[in-house]
Amino acid sequence: MNKSQLKQKTVSLNDFGTNVTKEEREFIESEKKYYQVVVALRKKREDLGLTQTKLAKLAKLPRTTITKVESGSRNVTLQILMAMAQAMGKKVELKLS
Repeated sequence: MNKSQLKQKTVSLNDFGTNVTKEEREFIESEKKYYQVVVALRKKREDLGLTQTKLAKLAKLPRTTITKVESGSRNVTLQILMAMAQAMGKKVELKLS
């Protein structure tokens, strides 16, 4: 894709959201929250000095599962989240609001 094509497909931050429906906005918000969880998991793993391979072994999960969770390409289950958290010496707290 060249610069001209990219510019045609780019939306400025000021224009973003002007034509977004309520349902689309709710979807975007839920995706943001999911992304924040994924980033927090990866950051915690890195802060603890764990590789994906080491976390996978501690959590008794395939390394590819850790990779998919951290990349956001897998819709993670609560069971996997709990296994990852426990392997890092943490716990999962779920808040319904």
